[in-house]
Amino acid sequence: MTAWSSTALVAVADDYDREMGDTGAPLDSRFGRYLTQHMDGLWDEDRTDPAAFLAWAWNVATGPVMSPGYVRIRPDLRSVRLTQSQHDRSLLLLIETPVQHAQLAPGVRPPYVMRDWEPDRYASFDGNHLPLHDPEDDSKPALLLSATLRLPAGGWTLHQPSGKWPVEELLIDDAKQAIAVAVRHINREASPRIAKLIGDEGGQW
Repeated sequence: MTAWSSTALVAVADDYDREMGDTGAPLDSRFGRYLTQHMDGLWDEDRTDPAAFLAWAWNVATGPVMSPGYVRIRPDLRSVRLTQSQHDRSLLLLIETPVQHAQLAPGVRPPYVMRDWEPDRYASFDGNHLPLHDPEDDSKPALLLSATLRLPAGGWTLHQPSGKWPVEELLIDDAKQAIAVAVRHINREASPRIAKLIGDEGGQW
């Protein structure tokens, strides 16, 4: 089980990936099977473009394509996505998360009592990062707030894919390296902002 924390927003489930391989061979990979099944989503010109290749690999590695994903997302977050700007094709990081009323600064909280997101108390996760869902009692009004954090990632140092993979294992290795680099960037650069929004420093953003 992943040890989630304020500085761990995403993690790679590499052990699970190997365990779920069809053959049990050292290089067998569940993630690899999904990559080869979605090669039609990787344009020829994107095979050597680090940002485009990463965005494609990340999309395959996360839900809804892979469930559970090769990349795991902290349970209290809705999604962590990598995409490219329509303006200049630069890399963008998008993190979507529910925001509970108590996580807002006192001056901007709703001035009246309403139903809020409720933690899933039966989930088998770290109690500090429980997934949130709609209130069970839907006979009363609810105010459910969400936020999307968008960060430019054009300055990240990314893995350079070869663009040619004579054997499947080389494609998998390129994709896994690209994912590993992105996970480090996301956890280092986005976690302080998320902590100020919904963590112990909630409301300090």
